[in-house]
Amino acid sequence: MKQVSSGIPGLDEILDGGFTRPSTVLIAGTAGAGKTTFAMQSLFNAARNDEVCMYVTALSEPVAMVNNFMSQFSFYNVSLLAQGNVRYVPIGIEIINEGLDAFAFFLEDEIENIKPDRIVIDPITAIDMNLDENTRRRFYYELFVRMKSWNSLVLLTGEFNEDDLLKSELSYISDGIIYLSNDLKNDRRVRSLEVLKMRGQNPSTGKHTYSITEDGITVYQRVQSTPHEKYTNVRVPTGVTGLDEMCSGGLLCGTSTLISGGSGTGKTLIGLQFIIEGAKNDEPGIIVSFEEDEGQLKANAESIGYELGKYLESGMIRIFHTNSSELDANAHTLQLKSMIEKMDAKRVLIDGIYGFQPALETTMELREHIHLLADFLKSKNVTTIFINEQTELSGKLTIAGNGTSYVMDTVILLRYVEIHSEMRKAISVLKMRGSKHDKEIRELEIGDSGIEVKLPFSDYSGIMSGSPTKAPSEAFVEAFKKRR
Repeated sequence: MKQVSSGIPGLDEILDGGFTRPSTVLIAGTAGAGKTTFAMQSLFNAARNDEVCMYVTALSEPVAMVNNFMSQFSFYNVSLLAQGNVRYVPIGIEIINEGLDAFAFFLEDEIENIKPDRIVIDPITAIDMNLDENTRRRFYYELFVRMKSWNSLVLLTGEFNEDDLLKSELSYISDGIIYLSNDLKNDRRVRSLEVLKMRGQNPSTGKHTYSITEDGITVYQRVQSTPHEKYTNVRVPTGVTGLDEMCSGGLLCGTSTLISGGSGTGKTLIGLQFIIEGAKNDEPGIIVSFEEDEGQLKANAESIGYELGKYLESGMIRIFHTNSSELDANAHTLQLKSMIEKMDAKRVLIDGIYGFQPALETTMELREHIHLLADFLKSKNVTTIFINEQTELSGKLTIAGNGTSYVMDTVILLRYVEIHSEMRKAISVLKMRGSKHDKEIRELEIGDSGIEVKLPFSDYSGIMSGSPTKAPSEAFVEAFKKRR
């Protein structure tokens, strides 16, 4: 057996290298999912690599069909037809009416003459429409026995929903099954590809999204769980001096931190300071934003004295801005991966988790995506801050919302507290895996010269029901005095 490229960008990585030849693969899905586009793209790209290809269709006027529907794609190359790399074999209704044996003999005669490396039968379900169940079952078994002797990669297309596919004889006989869907999620259509079966291979599991453009189908592999090194003792300073002291010197290198809080509490500003601090120390960083574009982020940073524009111009910092309503979560991660590898990024700010929600149908899907994304970033030894918008502005010490805090190594909570009829900002480190951390609730101030973490709220009473009041540590007081 030989492994050959699928001819579909992004699919070979999912298939662990491509298709095997000889084998028979069913491309199944509902109407409009792109089955014929998939098959033709695979065929023409294989022909471009000097494979001899054969396209079998039960539809009338196949050449007209190709011209009308396939000529819009860049992979469609008429010269390949003239060279004989792609051969069309129409199956007329008269052959089908003569019976299944007539169809099989006609097909094998053509295969004997053409000797194709790759065959597409589009659609296989057009041939069995008038067959009863027993006849259909016998026909498919006999056809697949014949296919084994062709020594070709055979791609079959068929219109199925998921329930019908499980009941079909084709699903049992085929060596591989790729299911294409075009589902309505959050008021928009999302195209997904899933490898349900691929004998002798270890494909990536789950649903992978794909797009159809003038270049054809491109598949975006879903984020995979990635092994990563254990925690190190190397500290990554955030640039917010008081926060670094609360975290025993900074965040641990290659870990993920969640900063959660209400609107206006300073989440994004801390994240920006973290990225800028890295740039000052020759550590490239990426800001992933779903709401604020480059101009807005620069204005926000410069309003408190952060020189974001300077590092954008030098290339030490890049902004990756995407509109949430147009987001494909898998494609977004692949773009981020490419950016990280290209600039050797050491720090990433994800602002924020809520930006993924329109592309992911359920809270469970969102949690899984964030979990896998955090694992991937750790595998690249990237220190990451995730921002989470919290609806609870004050009072309860909780991480409300999407439930992703358990996958984070460090969780920092920002909130408002009321003291003497005045609303003030508070910061606390709820957890920090692999490190000691300050457990006090401290005041956070945002001024013209940046963010400052001040002494604990230990002088105030009634901040939180049942919360202890402790004197600040001597080390923190000394550090605080030096800053003053």
